[in-house]
Amino acid sequence: MSDFDIARENMIHNQLMANNVVDEHILEAFRVIPKEIFLPFDKKPKAYIDEDIELMNDRYLIEPRVMANIIKLSGVKKNHIIMDLACSTGYTSAVLSKLSKKVYGIDNKEDFLEEASVNIKKLNINNVHFINKNPIIGIKKKFDIIYIFGGVENIPIGLFESLKNDGGCLVTVLYDNTQIGKIHIVKKINGKISKTNFITAQTPVLKEFQRTTKEFIF
Repeated sequence: MSDFDIARENMIHNQLMANNVVDEHILEAFRVIPKEIFLPFDKKPKAYIDEDIELMNDRYLIEPRVMANIIKLSGVKKNHIIMDLACSTGYTSAVLSKLSKKVYGIDNKEDFLEEASVNIKKLNINNVHFINKNPIIGIKKKFDIIYIFGGVENIPIGLFESLKNDGGCLVTVLYDNTQIGKIHIVKKINGKISKTNFITAQTPVLKEFQRTTKEFIF
């Protein structure tokens, strides 16, 4: 095993399983995706630390514990069509590709999207499609799950229109007025929206999702 393989396995045991992420299909998705290839050369040694890793241009690979709990709480299934907003270099989309039918990775950072496409091809993943678009808009398609792997203060109402009506959900880390972030799930059933908060997570807030308008929820 390489040093990265050992570090990845340690992450699974010490950060994911130790924080109650024990679903084997989720653990296996983290196990088979080499996070280091999604990082610039100087940050590859940090690939499996228990911290958020800033890439550049307001994009992060978030703390593994938080990412794994977001996935666990979302209830993702192999037949799901999902959208990954602010997907950066494609790591989150790659992990999700092992857990779902189709992933649409959305970002407006062109350099990152080009890198993401290269990374996905290296791994022979064929169920991920990257689109250059502002993540606060997304794309006009119906999804089982929309993920935002970053902190948000503002969730644009328009994103709810892209949720399937039979339990489609949006999952992220939402900050309230006290600046406490929690994993947050918005679920849509028969046109009605419900909202639930889960564990605390101090994930960096993405600039696109800062509270700059009146269009936000708690």
